[in-house]
Amino acid sequence: MDHLQMNSSIIQNSFLRFGWLIITGFSVFLFSTTTLYFYYYNVADYNFLEKKQEVVFNVFWRTAFYIHITGGMIALLLGPFQFVKRIRNKFIKWHRTLGKIYLASILFLAGPSGLFMAFYAEGGVVAVIGFTVMALLWVFTTYMAYETIRKKNIQAHRAWMTRSFALTFAAVILRLYVPIASKVFHVPFHYVEASSAWVSWLPNLIVAEILLLIIPKKL
Repeated sequence: MDHLQMNSSIIQNSFLRFGWLIITGFSVFLFSTTTLYFYYYNVADYNFLEKKQEVVFNVFWRTAFYIHITGGMIALLLGPFQFVKRIRNKFIKWHRTLGKIYLASILFLAGPSGLFMAFYAEGGVVAVIGFTVMALLWVFTTYMAYETIRKKNIQAHRAWMTRSFALTFAAVILRLYVPIASKVFHVPFHYVEASSAWVSWLPNLIVAEILLLIIPKKL
């Protein structure tokens, strides 16, 4: 039994390390490309903005957009490193500092601006509802991560952080899903727009809940 448990633990650790590398790789890549396109090169018509010509020059929407991608990219870059046990155990001050930045980037920047932008989503009512629900859940799960660590409930804090980052990672899934669905599988783009508001985050949250159910102490 001990031998089986040891093998199971090794498999779980290997799976989590591999998953972490994949997630971190995509997160860093998206952070880098987004920073280059929107801040360094200032490309106003890059992908997403091409479809937003009716509001792209609206000062309120554009301000919300840049606040959203700034907060979202900070959270996306920092999020994976909050799950590294070596950092949590040996560099607790760094863990706490990066955690505070992660929480603030969502609660004060990406979350509220994302909720505002949800009402302008392409894809009709289905997309508006999807992105609205996501924004509300993103703020809620992130706030719960803060509230639980404030009460020193570490296990609950890790669970809420897992849910929060699952929603943060929607930025990556969205940018993978749209071109794959529309260009590889030739799904009509209006269906892609509507479904992306749900596909980008709902499967992430389901996977997070499964992991929390199976291996909560490993996260």
